Parts: sequence; C-alpha cells; structure tokens
Amino acid sequence: MRDARHVKPPAPRQRQSKRANGASAAARRSPVRKYVPAEERRRQILDAAAELFANRGFAGATTREIAAIVGTTETVLFRHFPTKESLYAAILDRQVPESGLQRWLEGLSEIAGRKDDEALFAAVVSAVLESFRRDTVYHRLMLFASLEGHDLARVGQSKYTGPFLTFLREYIVKRQADGAFRRMRPEWAVHVLFSSVTYYAQWNALGSNPLGLTEREVAAQSVNLMAALNIRS
Repeated sequence: MRDARHVKPPAPRQRQSKRANGASAAARRSPVRKYVPAEERRRQILDAAAELFANRGFAGATTREIAAIVGTTETVLFRHFPTKESLYAAILDRQVPESGLQRWLEGLSEIAGRKDDEALFAAVVSAVLESFRRDTVYHRLMLFASLEGHDLARVGQSKYTGPFLTFLREYIVKRQADGAFRRMRPEWAVHVLFSSVTYYAQWNALGSNPLGLTEREVAAQSVNLMAALNIRS
C-alpha cells in the first residue's frame, strides 16, 4: 500500500488554485481608481486638456492622452464633454469668461465717458499685457487654433476680441466727431495700438523678447505712438 503522504492532490483542485492565484495577480496589476466627484473630474480634464492643447495644438492632442493624464478613461471624459470640439470650447470659455470681458468693457466705458484719451489707451495697453501674462494658455490655444485654421479661433475672436475692438473703434469715431482726433480710418488707429502691444505680448508668451523691451516701456511708448500718428489734434 502506498504512503498517503505521497498521493498527489486531485488535478481539478490544482486548476482551481491556479485560477485563484491568477485572479489575485490580476487584481494586484489593475489599480483601483479612486472616486472623484464630477465637478472635480471636470476641472481635472479641463486643466490637462488646456495644457496639452496649448503645447501641441488641437490636432496634436488626443482625448485618449488627456484621459490618461487625468487617470481616467475616454468614456468618462466623453460623459463630461461629448466631443473634442466641446472640450476645446469649454477651455476657451473658462480661460476668458464672458462675464470677465463684460466687466472690463464696463471699466473702459467709464474712462471713455470722461473723454480721457490717454487714460483710456493706457488702460487698454495695460489690460492686454496683463491678459497675455495671466492667460498665457488661452493665447497659446488661440495661436494654435489660428495656425490650424480651426473654427474655434474664429469663435474666440468674435466672442472676445471682436467686442473689444468694436468698442475701441467706436470711441475713436466719437472723438473724431468731437474734433479731438484727426480724420483717418479708425480701424487703422485700432490696428496700430492693438497690434504693437499684442505682438510684443505674444513674444513674451512664447518665451522670447529679442528686443529686450519691458512692459512699462511698451505701455508708455504705445500711448505715445497714438499721438505721434497724429490721431490727436
């Protein structure tokens, strides 16, 4: 009679043991995702997407990469933002909300009501420089969107830049009617002021300042430039 100590256990039990060990190993390999409240998850997605879009552009970033950075899945991402375009639009709206733009225009309107030309131009220049300094991600997003010919570039321009440029143009037209400014195309005056400041600010946003100018110098000289162009009488 064979010693019972040398009898092998039944094969089915071995298979069951292997399956159990395999399940345990799989559990160890698959990390358990921590529950994140919906609002917090939405903020995480917007933060990660803004950073990725600002560095790679709309076409260069994928929703799968964004989800991976956040530590979630594309399925969860699409619950918050049904399309890549809706995610991009939400980023633009968060970076420069319409309420903030409206408050800024109200502040400029108050200065315009006093007809203090120098103060108004100085406030415009200061606000543009601050915008590029504070909202670098937004301006990089808009730059990429413009370069890629994306529709959201036009949306951003009409929603945010358009109202501001219209306000400035209308102010110049009124001051021309008052006889304070010489007759010339108001669009040109707006272009001279706005483009000189934004070009400098864009350099800084991209990490370059080849002429070594300071913001204070740009602000002062931009206002002086308006006078040098004979806009004032």
